[in-house]
Amino acid sequence: MTANQVNLTVSVVAVLCAAELGAAYFLGGGLVLDGMGVDCDESGKRMAQVSSASVVPPPPVGATLLEGHEDAGSECVDDSGQVWLAVDRYYRFDGDQGAVITHYRQAAEKSGWTPSSSEPADASASGAPADLCFGKDLAGAPALLRLHVDTTRTFLTSVESSLDGEPMEC
Repeated sequence: MTANQVNLTVSVVAVLCAAELGAAYFLGGGLVLDGMGVDCDESGKRMAQVSSASVVPPPPVGATLLEGHEDAGSECVDDSGQVWLAVDRYYRFDGDQGAVITHYRQAAEKSGWTPSSSEPADASASGAPADLCFGKDLAGAPALLRLHVDTTRTFLTSVESSLDGEPMEC
């Protein structure tokens, strides 16, 4: 074998080894570690954790499920690049908006939810639509509890969690 043939053989082997290492990285961890490959087909266990009745604080006395929304809506969303779960419940109430907000602040705290730092301090006093957000570790992964109180005497509670375990922002 000539020196040129040896160099050519070594070069071909080096290229093949590099290709195998690259494929092993991307298929064996590089892309998977970035959350790619996680989809809604794998959401059953996490959805059961997020939609558990013990996760969402109960509504205030006098609140009723909003007509047309009697069943909790649960969904897995994978169209934004991050796969996440949401369990929504819509309610109607006859009381004061501030009373609903105060109720959820107290009930969330009692259930281990922590208010987000972006929560407005005067949300219960404004009379405008209000959004509150709380965070909690739920079965080893971060989750959010959102409350949206509208001026139409309706409010929405939503428990949300990313499927890959990454924290979500309010």
